[in-house]
Amino acid sequence: MPAKHPQRLTRLVAAAGFVGLANGVAFAAGPTVAGANLAMLFLLSVLVSAVAYGLGPALMAALLAAVTYNFFFLEPHYTFQITHPADLLTFSVFFAVALATGWLAGRARDSQRRTAAHARATEALLDASRALARAATPDEAAQALAEQIASATGGRAVILIRDGEGLRLAGAPPGLAALSAESLAAAEFVWRGGDLIATPEATREWTFASLDGVQARVGVAGLRGLRTSDDPEVPDLTNALLEQGGVVIERAMLASAASENEALRQADQLRSGLLNSISHDFRTPLASILGSATTLADYESDLAPSVRRDLLESIQQDAQRLNQHIGALLDMSSLEGGALRPRQDWTDVRELVGSALRRLQPKLAGHRVERHFAAEAPLVRADALLLEQAILNVLDNAAIYAPAGTAIRIVVEADAQDVLVAIEDEGPGIPAAELDAVFGRFRRLESTRDGAGGLGLGLSITKGFVEAMGGTVSAVSPLSTQGGTRFVIRLPKVADAPQAAP
Repeated sequence: MPAKHPQRLTRLVAAAGFVGLANGVAFAAGPTVAGANLAMLFLLSVLVSAVAYGLGPALMAALLAAVTYNFFFLEPHYTFQITHPADLLTFSVFFAVALATGWLAGRARDSQRRTAAHARATEALLDASRALARAATPDEAAQALAEQIASATGGRAVILIRDGEGLRLAGAPPGLAALSAESLAAAEFVWRGGDLIATPEATREWTFASLDGVQARVGVAGLRGLRTSDDPEVPDLTNALLEQGGVVIERAMLASAASENEALRQADQLRSGLLNSISHDFRTPLASILGSATTLADYESDLAPSVRRDLLESIQQDAQRLNQHIGALLDMSSLEGGALRPRQDWTDVRELVGSALRRLQPKLAGHRVERHFAAEAPLVRADALLLEQAILNVLDNAAIYAPAGTAIRIVVEADAQDVLVAIEDEGPGIPAAELDAVFGRFRRLESTRDGAGGLGLGLSITKGFVEAMGGTVSAVSPLSTQGGTRFVIRLPKVADAPQAAP
């Protein structure tokens, strides 16, 4: 604010200088400039003052021009007396015209400057809105706010945001890494409810103002060197930026907190699901293994060879089941931790389907497996191990839920964009309410064909593996009034991909 007074004085002095210049030209021209021409010369000085400096300097120039015009050029010279009635009329008309000219030109100039300043402020607010809208975190929003304030006001700004019970520097001009202890103390004072406060910092002043969101105070802004004397819109623009910035920073804080809460909720859900699975799905095969092993240890000599063989097969099957559960948990852990890095090798999908069928042959023994492979199919870029496991998980799901004796059909073909694997069963189907969530973790139907479902991770792992390789997986159910489900894995075709051998 103090800077405004010297600037106003400078404008008044400059306007007086224009009138003085008009007097100098009039004296230099002598008798050749008189009457109306002389009046035009003085009116020109008033007009220039109005256009250059606005209404106040223009009115002062009009008054000064009238006085000097009378003093130097109306008889009697060098007095303020007017003896001739015609000169009185000339002076009155000149003074009125000078005032009108200064008033109109000054008002026009001031109005134009206000309009331009308002347009600049509106543009600055739009730029700030775009920059703040791109901020995803509180720190990004704070830095964007500091930069936008500096750009819009010609000054510098620092943004300190809430960090626990105190403040930390989150947005600052380039090269400024920290504030002095005195400035931090002033910022803390404003943060805790104090009024605006200015502190010396490198021979200049930081003026601290609070940053308020919709629900609570989120931080403090430090300002200095604002262009308040040149632009009347700067104070209002600064306040608008601070209000907008406070709301955006609060929104970013709430979004960050919501994201952390969601991550905690998902972690808790995963932990709960793992505990439930371990307590249920691990206990059953472990109990079976323990019972069979105990029977063999206690009654080995009394058992018939066929009984011993059945017990050993039971131990083997339950151990394989445990191994499958542990593998699923490890796969899910890789997906959750972001450690999955698929390879990109040329892969024949039909070979992977055949390998998965061989691995699941004991489970699929009670079903009719129908293969419908295209005679020619392009190779895809995929991780063979991950893709085979994804296909195996879907086949395993069909073997578990489809009744014995029903058909499981596997189709491998290609369309214009993708190579696809479709696996269709004649099971009970998936309820409509469950179809969207069938690829979620720990999602299991109420019952299975043999009462021995898995962890509910197989389809979730399939989705994660396929999407990691750039593909998609979807489910369609029911296929008829009797039920049935079709899972379709799609992998993008690659231009000029080699054809798989028939």
